[in-house]
Amino acid sequence: MLRLLCALFAGLFVFTACAGASPPNSVLADVPTLMPTRPATPSASAGDWRPLAAGIELRRLDTPGVPVQVIRVDPAKVRFVVGYDPAAPRTLSAWAAQYGAVAAINGGFFDANGEPVAMLISDQRVIGQSYVDQGGMFAIDDAGVPHLWSLADQPYDGTPFVQAIQGWPLLVRPGNKAAYTSDDGQRARRSAIALDRAGHVLLIVAPGATFSLAEWSQFLAGADLGIEIAVNLDGGSSTGLIAQSDRGGLRIDSFVPLPFALLVLPL
Repeated sequence: MLRLLCALFAGLFVFTACAGASPPNSVLADVPTLMPTRPATPSASAGDWRPLAAGIELRRLDTPGVPVQVIRVDPAKVRFVVGYDPAAPRTLSAWAAQYGAVAAINGGFFDANGEPVAMLISDQRVIGQSYVDQGGMFAIDDAGVPHLWSLADQPYDGTPFVQAIQGWPLLVRPGNKAAYTSDDGQRARRSAIALDRAGHVLLIVAPGATFSLAEWSQFLAGADLGIEIAVNLDGGSSTGLIAQSDRGGLRIDSFVPLPFALLVLPL
């Protein structure tokens, strides 16, 4: 949401230190956010996975302009928390610092009061109303196992999850099929959450205005990430992705304060 702020922040920078190995406490490199407006396809020169912390790996996928950044999370080695505080929203980097997160990504869409337009669950507290016949839901059960599914195929039935966020639209269906094809040509910063076929959670961000939603869907379906299912999160000025460790990290901060975020914490 707050898409108009993207134009105001066009001169800002996102910060990333993903290319190659980084020494401890390395300086993060500046990457401009202005992006070409042509569609992008996955590149054969995409980087390898780079371990950062227990259960956290980092990779880039080369596209025209700033690369897409991906954090792969082993759910057996971390725990997930949905931070929620509409009265005191904060940037994604501030959310990550508050919780000591090893990784973080922005959540779904929210209204002018900071309330989710769909549903989220923060420490078993249910806030908002579920999407109906659209979007997808990422949830963590009481055993720490992640789930991600289409709400059109399987409506939320009140199952008591510990943490959850919802997003729209669904981007990738099982079988590497692009799930969203209605192309309005409007390109923006994008974020998504996915499960791969090995059970990892993928946190994915395009830091610049490279993709329309349909192009984002097609890109993720065609990327060599082994995606089983993926759903879109709030993009534009809300987009953010954080990874931090003594081996280096990644900082793509949100341009605006966020009332909630998905945080990955060490066990």
